[in-house]
Amino acid sequence: MLRIVEPYIAWGYPNLKSVNELIYKRSYGKINKKRIALTDNSLIARSLGKYRIICMEDLIHEIYTVGKRFKKANNFLWPFKLSSP
Repeated sequence: MLRIVEPYIAWGYPNLKSVNELIYKRSYGKINKKRIALTDNSLIARSLGKYRIICMEDLIHEIYTVGKRFKKANNFLWPFKLSSP
């Protein structure tokens, strides 16, 4: 069954490089209930600064390592919109 759907799905744990590329290329944040592209660290600092997440690298680290503030960081990110293969 997995062989049939293999070209269309991915499974396993993501590596740091893939998390980094995904967040840098396709990340949007929930700011005032709006979908805002994360083009500037000040957007992250204003929304997550109180949790000591002040830049894109802090956000990536928190998501990748599933740190103490993972839930806040994950809720801040808008769901990714991926294109079909």
